[in-house]
Amino acid sequence: MKTWIPISMMLVVLGFARSFGQAAPTATEVVTPTPGVSGPKLSWVDGTVHYALSASEIVQYGFFGSGDLTSTTALSGNVGWASMSQSHPSTLLFAGGVLFGQGGQGVSTYQNIAVSQGLIKGRWIFNVSDSFSFLPQSPTTGLSGVPGVGDVGTVPIQGPSAGPAGGILTYSGNRIANVVSGDIERRITGRTSVSGGASWSLLHFMDKNSGLDTSAVTGEVALNRRINPLSSASVSAVYSTYDTSGIYATLPPGFPNNSVTYYTKGINLSYSRQWTRLLSTDVSAGPQWIQTSAAQLIPDRLNFYVNAGLGYSRKLINYSMRYTHGVNGGSGVQPGGIADNFSASAGRVFSRQWAGSATFSYSHTTGLLVLFPNAGSGINGATNTEYGTLQVTRGFTRTISGYASYTAQNQSVNQVLSTQNAFSGMSHTFGIGITWAPQSKRLGEF
Repeated sequence: MKTWIPISMMLVVLGFARSFGQAAPTATEVVTPTPGVSGPKLSWVDGTVHYALSASEIVQYGFFGSGDLTSTTALSGNVGWASMSQSHPSTLLFAGGVLFGQGGQGVSTYQNIAVSQGLIKGRWIFNVSDSFSFLPQSPTTGLSGVPGVGDVGTVPIQGPSAGPAGGILTYSGNRIANVVSGDIERRITGRTSVSGGASWSLLHFMDKNSGLDTSAVTGEVALNRRINPLSSASVSAVYSTYDTSGIYATLPPGFPNNSVTYYTKGINLSYSRQWTRLLSTDVSAGPQWIQTSAAQLIPDRLNFYVNAGLGYSRKLINYSMRYTHGVNGGSGVQPGGIADNFSASAGRVFSRQWAGSATFSYSHTTGLLVLFPNAGSGINGATNTEYGTLQVTRGFTRTISGYASYTAQNQSVNQVLSTQNAFSGMSHTFGIGITWAPQSKRLGEF
């Protein structure tokens, strides 16, 4: 029995999200023909395409100022492609749209593009991925990061809010975020492998004084061991360097002007377990050393890193939770920060016509930068951020559905750099819209 609610787009994105950082195949190639019998061979670019178009009306209260009420009309769309090749697993995702009249700013656009290409050959596994987003405000929920456009899925998907632009919320300001990563793995035995990876990330604000620009480079090497068919473990060494620019004010005389560079080194132990067909967990943790070339700005210290998650999926029900602790780029508000992040999501299809989904995120970010250390002012402030979305979807036909959503954002800021426009207070976003999502197609069917 087919549900009327168009969730096919979400399903392909789930496969896309899982392929990031690994080269696991997304589907199976056509079986090689029997020797001596000719037949067509599947091209590695052949795959499944999913797409959807939406129109929505969004009302925001309190985002652009206390008591300020604004409305926005949005036209948006998503398209995803996943190859059917086992040796060349590939995925592509695009989520974008046009916003009319948001906060009195006229017409603005947003885009989120992600591409992943893998190669499995013998004992070698390669994967390269790129995730790019252009947004008019800080991302929160959904594939696009824009609340109210209706792309909060029925499966846990990582959108732009999980990248360098996510975390602390700022007011309006066009921003570009990009993450490029590559991984390589060599199987030594049937259970043991060595792997390495590197990534480069960028957060750049295009509007003056909208935020601090940040770039980061990370490298990692790991020894991996599959303990049994249900569990695996690894030990890895990680090195990262961060650079923050745009700090022109509030620094005392003698401090480096405009930019700060800092480094982290760590050793992590990781363990993952598939407890049942429905329940899985993973955890990675270890010490993290923080160093900088300007110790008067960011004193050397010992920190710790944690990344732990739980996932549960059963037919048309899914739940997930994740907690992380460690150093990040500061989300354009702090010149580096130590953050505790907790996120959770849930989705359920109730019937042929009705589905619901919910997401929640909380973060506590403390700045790394120490201002006026001789005066005892200490670390540069802390920020508490909470936001969440509830969405209900109603299917009308096999391809057309409507939705209503509510998003709340709350943030309290304690001392940030005066050049930044960090959001402070609480805002509410209401969205209602209609979506057209036809059934998925093979690439050759177009």
